[in-house]
Amino acid sequence: MRACATACLLVLLSPLALAEQRSSSAPAPAGAAVARAKLEALQGQVKSEDAQVQQLKAKVDTLESDTQAARRALEERDRKIAELQRQLEAKQGH
Repeated sequence: MRACATACLLVLLSPLALAEQRSSSAPAPAGAAVARAKLEALQGQVKSEDAQVQQLKAKVDTLESDTQAARRALEERDRKIAELQRQLEAKQGH
């Protein structure tokens, strides 16, 4: 009799156990979807920031090139000024 009561109890409780198992496993895919969405958002942010870094690097390269060109131009002007001053001094000295 006890065995029969236990068997009946198990039969009656098994749908409840299955329902509990299903409900506890349901949030996992939802949690995975949330995690995936966060991951994709972060990957998008990384791509955006990488693009910004590349743009900034390009700007830095351009500025460095411009600075070098300006430095060369100033050095050339200084040489011309020095040459003209020597010429002027030579003419004034005679």
